[in-house]
Amino acid sequence: MAEADTEDEREIELSSITAIFPELVLDPANPFVASIDLPVAPASPLAVVFPPSVHGAPPNLLLTPPNSDDGQKGQSSTIQYLPQDAHPLSYLPPLHLQITLPDGYPAEVAPHFELSTWPKWLPEFALRRLKDEGTKLWEDYGRSSVVFAYIDLLQQAAERGFDLAEENEGLLEVPQEMKISLLDFDIKAKRATFEQGTYDCGVCLEPKKGSACYQLARCCHVFCVACLQDFYNNCIIEGDVGSVRCLAPDCGKTASNKRKRKSEKTLNPSELLQIPLEQATVQRYVDLKRKKKLESDKSTVHCPRQWCQGPARSKKYPKITNIADYVDSESEDDDSAPAQTFTNDTPDNKLPPIHERLCICDSCAFAFCRVCLSGWHGEFARCWPRNVSELSGDEKLSYDFIRLHTSPCPTCNSPCQKTHGCNHMNCFVCNTHFCYLCSAWLDPQNPYQHFNNFKSECYQRLWELEEGDEGLGNVQFAGARAAEAAAIAAAAEEDQLARQGLGAAAAAPPPPPPAPAPPRAAVNPPLVVAMAQMNIARPPAPAQGAARRAPAGDAQARHAARRPVALRQPEQQPERRGLQRFLDMANRDEEDEWDSDELDDLDGGGQFAGVWDRDRW
Repeated sequence: MAEADTEDEREIELSSITAIFPELVLDPANPFVASIDLPVAPASPLAVVFPPSVHGAPPNLLLTPPNSDDGQKGQSSTIQYLPQDAHPLSYLPPLHLQITLPDGYPAEVAPHFELSTWPKWLPEFALRRLKDEGTKLWEDYGRSSVVFAYIDLLQQAAERGFDLAEENEGLLEVPQEMKISLLDFDIKAKRATFEQGTYDCGVCLEPKKGSACYQLARCCHVFCVACLQDFYNNCIIEGDVGSVRCLAPDCGKTASNKRKRKSEKTLNPSELLQIPLEQATVQRYVDLKRKKKLESDKSTVHCPRQWCQGPARSKKYPKITNIADYVDSESEDDDSAPAQTFTNDTPDNKLPPIHERLCICDSCAFAFCRVCLSGWHGEFARCWPRNVSELSGDEKLSYDFIRLHTSPCPTCNSPCQKTHGCNHMNCFVCNTHFCYLCSAWLDPQNPYQHFNNFKSECYQRLWELEEGDEGLGNVQFAGARAAEAAAIAAAAEEDQLARQGLGAAAAAPPPPPPAPAPPRAAVNPPLVVAMAQMNIARPPAPAQGAARRAPAGDAQARHAARRPVALRQPEQQPERRGLQRFLDMANRDEEDEWDSDELDDLDGGGQFAGVWDRDRW
């Protein structure tokens, strides 16, 4: 009869435990054997480390080889701790409890408890300690029913993390082989717990189940998946990768954050895949982030080919082909090396060594020299920097477009173009609030005060260029944009004058006309005029015996030659008219058109040929 009562007492206890814990499973072969999996979710995340296992050394230690001095002296090598791979885990694999109620329980025989975990992450000493506490609990309860009390004790111990953190400086060491399984279990358990709740989306403000929401890993803000997908897809399509971060307006802007910019980090590509976003979209996100870092890094070397202009291969920013290999290193943005530009004036000692000049374009695989920007010429050829002061045609067109269609940020001077909306702008680089018309700083708390101040040049001009800046030139800008527009207008006017052949000198007053030439002095007539006023006709050539004539004959000839002009005019009148016509043409600089045959016709025999010989005079 006592045995029947004992069996009834065990059945009653197990049935009561089953009602309290429905997950309790009874063994069909033995009604007094049951098992249950108790979840392990510490109140505070448990720091778990996965020290690498080394053959012949403890899991958390690694023997370092001795140096040459220690080896010669026969000293033993020192032991160093490797950097520990620690992860805060909020959920661990459950603790499996098997309960056996033997004959004579509870009055005479203690219950039998078996504890285990899979994988075996809980140390053996912790399992033995928990098992001993079950027997002690049976003794403390006066050898009565203790199954419920023991399960409650294990649950409280699991909430404390089994006091493992207090015994090893807050760390739980687990073999490296269990890392993947433990991390995967923690992620899945968090997701399952999250999906059971209901949350208000911070964008659409609608309550939704956790299965339709996503919780950001860094800040734990919750948004619905549809809103996150729409926003992040648009940002990546438009190229605004800097906005791919938490959508909460106050995220990362608490007073305790000294470096607000660092706290507003963009999302990791792996997290975008978990939301989920498409693989191609995430790949574009990774490529755009790398491109942005390359453009902001002043030490980046670009391909000299005009049709390529791709960045050279860099160990700092390697090309990402697999998203799983991407490492987010935004701290490198502020630590970029200074710009390395080389000119003809750069001394040789400032140029990079010859073995560091080879660059290979990451886009077209063109090998070139970073100094002379020519094709790679080998390490035994001397080269000098190329003169790159003049802009190419494509660069000039890009520069003109930026000047006509953008306004500079007053903080970082980045060109910003408005495509639609009001003139309250927000810089995509430094997040500065400014006016698009005059580039003035705006108060982030009240940015529209600038447009309501009647003393401002932008008073009541909030909605000008509402359809976007197309560079039409019919809007009155101020500030830096106005100065740029004035410079463009002056340059255009200068180019127009140059095309008309006037140049810069066309704007100056015309020079005065030259002074008239002074009249010729009458006392010094030209030689041809003197010839017309004097009788210088040569006598005919004398005969061979004429030279021997008497002196009297010579005197008569000389007297005849000196006769006054008036006495000789009748006989030389035709010749004088021809000569006068030639003189008139000479005064008008038209002597080249004169025909000497006219005089031959006048004197009938060419007597004037002896008077004027053009070749002699």
